[in-house]
Amino acid sequence: MKVELTLYQMLAQSAAKFQYHKALLFRGKYLTYDDLKQKVDYLASGLVDFGFKKNDVITFALPNVFEAVFGFYASAKVGVICHMVHPITPVKQMKKYMSETGSQTLVILDTFYNHYQDLLEDDDISFILVNPVNEFNLFTRTIYRLIHRKKLKGHKQEHITHFSSLYQKKVLNVANINPHATAVYLHSGGTSGQPKTIELSHHAINYLASQTPYIMGIEDFKNKHMLSVLPMFHGFGLCMGIHGMLAVGGVDTLMPKFNAKKTAQLIAKNQVNYIIGVPSLFESLLKEPAFDSEKMKHVDQAFIGGDYVSMDLKNRFNKQMKKNGSLARLLEGYGLTEVVAVACVNTLREHDPKTVGKPLPGIDIQIKDLKTDQLLPENETGEIIIAGPSVMNGYLNDSDTRDRTFFDIHGKTYVRTGDLGMIDPQGFVHFKQRLKRIIKVLGIPVLPAEIENFLMDYPQISEVCAVSAPDKDMGHVVKLFIVWNQNKEKIPYEDIKQAIKENISQYAVPKDIVVLDALPKTPIGKIDVLSLEKI
Repeated sequence: MKVELTLYQMLAQSAAKFQYHKALLFRGKYLTYDDLKQKVDYLASGLVDFGFKKNDVITFALPNVFEAVFGFYASAKVGVICHMVHPITPVKQMKKYMSETGSQTLVILDTFYNHYQDLLEDDDISFILVNPVNEFNLFTRTIYRLIHRKKLKGHKQEHITHFSSLYQKKVLNVANINPHATAVYLHSGGTSGQPKTIELSHHAINYLASQTPYIMGIEDFKNKHMLSVLPMFHGFGLCMGIHGMLAVGGVDTLMPKFNAKKTAQLIAKNQVNYIIGVPSLFESLLKEPAFDSEKMKHVDQAFIGGDYVSMDLKNRFNKQMKKNGSLARLLEGYGLTEVVAVACVNTLREHDPKTVGKPLPGIDIQIKDLKTDQLLPENETGEIIIAGPSVMNGYLNDSDTRDRTFFDIHGKTYVRTGDLGMIDPQGFVHFKQRLKRIIKVLGIPVLPAEIENFLMDYPQISEVCAVSAPDKDMGHVVKLFIVWNQNKEKIPYEDIKQAIKENISQYAVPKDIVVLDALPKTPIGKIDVLSLEKI
């Protein structure tokens, strides 16, 4: 498969080969590759007419709907950088994100207008509003308007464009774009746990997508459906949930928000064959009665990542699949957004459930000594470092930390992961623990440093530390430890939670807040996070 292409060219390559094959499925409606490419081409023309130029930035805060896919590829065609953000990002955080990336256009669902309308106080910012059922019949569109009539009222027309008005029935020539140029901005905790904006190139995403046949162990993906529920602001969801299938002629079954019952119904209809997700997704499936059925035999493969995965979850899922008559087994992989998503993975043909699999072809994983920076031999534990075609271009506006992010050896540039692990004699990678401080809540990265820095602006707070706590429903949640400034009036817990929700995200809201007289310290005076995690 040719990968020295832009993201749009990769889609066009598939459209030429799989023209009338099914490409997307959403709410029972299919689009073929020919349909998809036409929508993308018409939208690309509209983006240019709107005023977008090469290297401009457009912010997409959409769930997985048709228009999110159209917008992603149309932007790539004309050289506009896609800035992918969570749909319910707090307004203050969104304003910060858009300022940092230089974006002045926000694409959101029309029902989210009220959530973001304060952004329009900035005359430089404009909205593009998406009606997610615009591709459907009049009846569906009418029902949608009736259900959401309150949210659709009061939209000021100034600085607003409707997504459907952008389609132009003309096809522009493909822009001259270097495949190694940045195509996407994604947000992450970086390799040190500090907020970063990651620059991913067309080529990096294409390379990883091209590994789909290797990972799956098959070549023919006609009418094979991927459950595309992981969001496109997540590297795993963007590349493996959306682009990977479209690069090989498969079908993306779009689901804006995970629903276990609906997933089981889609599987029963043979409209989901591959599932990728975080641990909480698979836990939810196992709790769904409809998932305990022979109709689940249509699940061919399942991959898990994004957070700690217990052997118990793997064993329970595998037992259920075997009972259902499915050959699927829960296969764990490992990666990070700095390398798009997956760097190593277990496969059906070669797996060790106690590991996160072997490196993908072309991906070089080494283990580096934490003190000497020397490469370590097999079975020795150190920091995981990764080199290969999927490595990011870097962090946006952050050249100062390049030496702490990348590691050069033997003519190769490795990205430091901030994760501890080892490689065994068989070549399997063992993930041990995170060195960087990131909490995964329902698979969404939450940065303790961001919470702590925000709260330390309050004069009432003397010390604060956010740690990860296990949770049976969400995998992990935030637990907050606070030391009050004795000279100040204390802040109600609910006020703290609301402030975090409004300024950072709902995933960062602590489930528990614990007040201490002082935070424990290490011998060198740093907050002892490990001891707090045991409380």
